[in-house]
Amino acid sequence: MIMDHNEQVRTALEMLRVNFDHKLMWFNLLPKMFKMKELQQLYETVYDTPFPRNNFQKKILDLHVLERLEKKYTGAANKAPYLYRFKK
Repeated sequence: MIMDHNEQVRTALEMLRVNFDHKLMWFNLLPKMFKMKELQQLYETVYDTPFPRNNFQKKILDLHVLERLEKKYTGAANKAPYLYRFKK
């Protein structure tokens, strides 16, 4: 049983990767309002690979599942990024 844990984690991660985009599983893994960078970090963690920022943002916005809010993130010292939420 103890030896199965690594295999179970690998299997679960593979299932998450297969269904991540298809079932838009990231809906449940982010807060109600989030920055695009947070979504990209989630993708990079799940797929264990870096994504170029501009290509990633275009791909996600082309899915038409996000709504950009007028409210910007105020915790940044530099240019404040937009906040997003999932369309209802």
